[in-house]
Amino acid sequence: MEKNLIKIFNPKKAQELADLGFRYTLDSINGQSIYAFFVSEELLNYINSNFDSKDFFLDNMLHF
Repeated sequence: MEKNLIKIFNPKKAQELADLGFRYTLDSINGQSIYAFFVSEELLNYINSNFDSKDFFLDNMLHF
C-alpha cells in the first residue's frame, strides 16, 4: 500500500509548511496531536531538503 500522508509531530515544523501553502489535517496517535499533510512531489522535495528524517514519517492512515 502506498504511503500518501506525511506526518509531523512538531507544530513549528507544521506551521512552516502551512506558511508555504501546504494544507494539513489534524491526526492523533496515542492522544498526541499530529499534523498530516498529503504527499506531493513539491512537499517531499521541501522536507527532504529542509527537515531531518526524524522530523516526519510517511503513513497511509488517519486516526481520529
